[in-house]
Amino acid sequence: MTNDMSAGALRRWAKQHGQASSDSSGMRLLSDGLEAFEVRAHLARYAEYSIDSLSYLLEDGTTTRVLMAELLAAAERGVQVRMLVDDMSAISVQGMLRAMQTHPNIEVRLFNPVTFWRRYTWSHRLAMALTIRRAHRRMHNKLWLVDGMVGIAGGRNLGDDYFITKSEHNFADLDMLVADGHVAEQMRECFRQYWHGRCVHTLTSLMPKAPDHDWQALREMLKQQLSGEELADSAFLSIHHGEQRALEEGLGELVQAKGELYWDHPDKPCQPGYPSRELIMGPAIGAMVANTQAQIKIVSAYFVPSERDVIDIEALLERGVGVTVLTNSLQANDTPVVNGAYAPWRARLLERGAHMHELRHGHKPSRRRKHHFGIMASSLHGKAMVMDDKKLFIGSFNIDPRSTWWNNEMGLRVEHEGLAAQLDGVIERALSPASSFRVEQDDKGQLSWLIVDENNRAHRLLKEPGSLSARAQKWLGGLPGIRRLL
Repeated sequence: MTNDMSAGALRRWAKQHGQASSDSSGMRLLSDGLEAFEVRAHLARYAEYSIDSLSYLLEDGTTTRVLMAELLAAAERGVQVRMLVDDMSAISVQGMLRAMQTHPNIEVRLFNPVTFWRRYTWSHRLAMALTIRRAHRRMHNKLWLVDGMVGIAGGRNLGDDYFITKSEHNFADLDMLVADGHVAEQMRECFRQYWHGRCVHTLTSLMPKAPDHDWQALREMLKQQLSGEELADSAFLSIHHGEQRALEEGLGELVQAKGELYWDHPDKPCQPGYPSRELIMGPAIGAMVANTQAQIKIVSAYFVPSERDVIDIEALLERGVGVTVLTNSLQANDTPVVNGAYAPWRARLLERGAHMHELRHGHKPSRRRKHHFGIMASSLHGKAMVMDDKKLFIGSFNIDPRSTWWNNEMGLRVEHEGLAAQLDGVIERALSPASSFRVEQDDKGQLSWLIVDENNRAHRLLKEPGSLSARAQKWLGGLPGIRRLL
């Protein structure tokens, strides 16, 4: 270990690199998957008081096992660990969560859980299906907050796919590292509200402690799983097994920026039907978009705008605002059914002058350090906007009805020209023909998809790229009864 592990090191660093004024915080964009993972693990190693986590998906895999091992190690040092996990992912990792919570310094709570038939995966899923009117409303938030001073918010779930490993999907995603100040204070309040929300249950109240679930046994199992020869060259294990890097080196350079954290009220899914507007962050997002004066770039993994959203975008176009949209192509979408609800709006927006781009399905990475957003990714998962070259938004909020009405979401609005320029550069790389299709429409309404091949030669495809299975799912997504749930 390095010699900067002294008491209060992280808090001193946060104050030094964080709040410079009453309304600013230190910030740094995390667009590389490996780096986003390393910062989370690094923060866990320096935690002294608390680690608070909100997660939609918590999937088993190398990265998750490393982070769980770091949480256990932190708990052993006396750090209080609180994990709020959406019940959707608790189905597959419930055994691990039950073992984690047996540690006296770790507590696990579940968001909007089913309260019966939880013992087996199949029965858990059946219980969700039987209560679908409530169970389809999920907590989509992502937050990693250490000592209440340094946090990460954005679009990444906890799982190998979201840090771009050699997994089936390599999701292009984005996060923001935040130190101290106004936004860190908001992160603390956001977590506090969710931790005590009406839709939250403790795991122990749903699944009582059992002798076969023990944190010490889990610690040993993780140690064994993370020391196998097949993982010896994994870039994700270097921080776990290697010497701890200096605090400054692991967290990088931050800039001072003004920001505002938005989140849906944690009780949003507790009321039947559509939630009241005071419980949702949608109006704040709408106002942010409406205030754009010259140019907006929208990144949304699932782009299913409502009629109201389209009218707002058309209003921008009529005012001469340049609008660029990046979403998943049918070929790259991990949920092709969504494209059925997106496709009808595509032609309308193109007719009015919007620029539409769709991420292509990339190849498996060969060199880890080349895993920036949109490069070598197989699917888009990020949610972000850049407005007028000086404002940006990063979070879990897609432009779709599910984010507006059904899921709980959060996101960070930032005012900083340097960060906006950095995110704009990240998006521009993803918009390049090597990474994305550019969708165009001729005078007869015929759509085409422009690409360049490995020899940098341009091609125009008149048929939307995608498998027969993806096309079938797209057709299903276009049905009115399905579309409203996407």
